[in-house]
Amino acid sequence: MNKLLDENLVFIDADVATSEDAINLMASRLRELGYVKEGYAQMVLDREKVFPTGLPGKSMCIAIPHTDPTLVVKPAIGVIVPKEPVEFSMMGEPDTKLQVSLIMPLVIKDSNKQIDLLRAMMHVIQDDDLLRAVRTSDSPQEIVSLLHELDEA
Repeated sequence: MNKLLDENLVFIDADVATSEDAINLMASRLRELGYVKEGYAQMVLDREKVFPTGLPGKSMCIAIPHTDPTLVVKPAIGVIVPKEPVEFSMMGEPDTKLQVSLIMPLVIKDSNKQIDLLRAMMHVIQDDDLLRAVRTSDSPQEIVSLLHELDEA
């Protein structure tokens, strides 16, 4: 079983001002660690314009930027906890802007597993206590441990 969560893909207190900054930050680390090929960042940015990934939560909004598997070498889930909330457009309502406090890029290799992963993500998004714990954690190891159910998706 491939582990999707990797401490090297967790950014705490990330200094990102825009959704583009966040996507580029993660894509650059994913590329560096061999998860994706060149051009991945642009594909995610292009998809985000057409199919935004911001989701309103009970206590905070989150975003799950992703794209099709063309440039994916191996699957992963990243975690970006920005210093200040970052604006993403809302999934299904691009004109609605959300202030996102947790960004979890999904790197999907097998589209058949995408549904299971999105289902597991929905559990996480609806778990307010879990989201708060992730948001306030100061340790990548702790965040990976908190989100362990995503590794079982």
